[in-house]
Amino acid sequence: MLSFLPSPLIFIINMTMISIASCLLALPLIFLALIRLILPFKVVLDTVDALNQLVFRGFCVHNNLLMRITTKVKWDIQGVENVKVNGSCIIISNHLSWTDIVMICHIYRGRIPITKFFLKQSLIFIPIIGQACYAIGMPFLRRYTRAQILKNPKLKTKDLDSTRKACQSLLVYPSSLVNFVEGTRFTKAKARSCKSPYQNLMPPKAASLAVALGMIGKNIDCLLNTTILYPDHKGQGSIFYALLCGRLDRVIARVEVIDKEFIEQKLVGDYIGDKQFKRSFTNELRSLWQKKDEQIANLLGIEYNPQANSAPILDTTLNTPAAAADAATAAAAAPTEAAAPTDAVAPTDAVAPAEPAEPAEAQAESEANEADSKAEAPAKSLKIDNNLVSNSKDKQ
Repeated sequence: MLSFLPSPLIFIINMTMISIASCLLALPLIFLALIRLILPFKVVLDTVDALNQLVFRGFCVHNNLLMRITTKVKWDIQGVENVKVNGSCIIISNHLSWTDIVMICHIYRGRIPITKFFLKQSLIFIPIIGQACYAIGMPFLRRYTRAQILKNPKLKTKDLDSTRKACQSLLVYPSSLVNFVEGTRFTKAKARSCKSPYQNLMPPKAASLAVALGMIGKNIDCLLNTTILYPDHKGQGSIFYALLCGRLDRVIARVEVIDKEFIEQKLVGDYIGDKQFKRSFTNELRSLWQKKDEQIANLLGIEYNPQANSAPILDTTLNTPAAAADAATAAAAAPTEAAAPTDAVAPTDAVAPAEPAEPAEAQAESEANEADSKAEAPAKSLKIDNNLVSNSKDKQ
């Protein structure tokens, strides 16, 4: 409707409306969190959760409506037609831009429970927004340097502990846990630096996803494998900024539903303590990523040649050098980049998604990690507590 207006004016409209809506809808979340803290009774907690879901859907409706009014995005979404999650689910996706946060919530609007993203620890101190994120149950992560971990080895388990805590909450209150498996946004420089074996993707990081599925894989409805592309964005600045200015023309999304049977047979196990399962899980994830890489090339209409260092990509965020062998997987296990508490476009840089802390990983264990060069390997002493799921159920 308003896409005919000059881009600077559309930007001002979007930023103003998003900022106002974010503040107005964040305040009820904080109030509900105080009620939860003061009256921790089941009937109160269930009511608060239902109201949180309602507020979240308010964010979704607001932002979807705003996109319709101020942009002319053409949607090409396939695979989501029969998705309807009543319990909890896990969403995995490639990651190109902050805009992915908005798109995931738009793609699955009305089909899944409230989405939860892993947030950078510093975002909790942002007035109103940070507290709203905490109130709604977003997990917060903190990045530690190698020097800090060597000084205090206990720090290397912090982020996996946050992953476990977030998974426990999914068993009690239905949610959708979003995991950008690459751990960071795809860029040409990052792909070159880590020698990605994929043409359009960063190497997937298995640890956090494996830990999550090991805990709640048997209790979630499904795993939603999502692919997001912005094929008409030619690299003139940020995709996120293009969205705010009403210049984002087309979005492609493909969804693959991975059912409970496959999850239980192939993706549930002790990733930390079982070397054979760790190798099997990593191979399954790599196979999934290989298919996604080929799918992206096909959707973009480019020749698939992951070994070509100069493969032409339509979007600068989708460029890749080539790469080495299968053994190149990332060295950390960050679940995702941080995000705002809903699908809202972040009103300021302060609440925009930022890269979270990646859990530090110990030195590779000999046999298991020979097949996983630089693969995620939290200390062997970390064991998944098999009682967490049953204990969480008892608490219900």
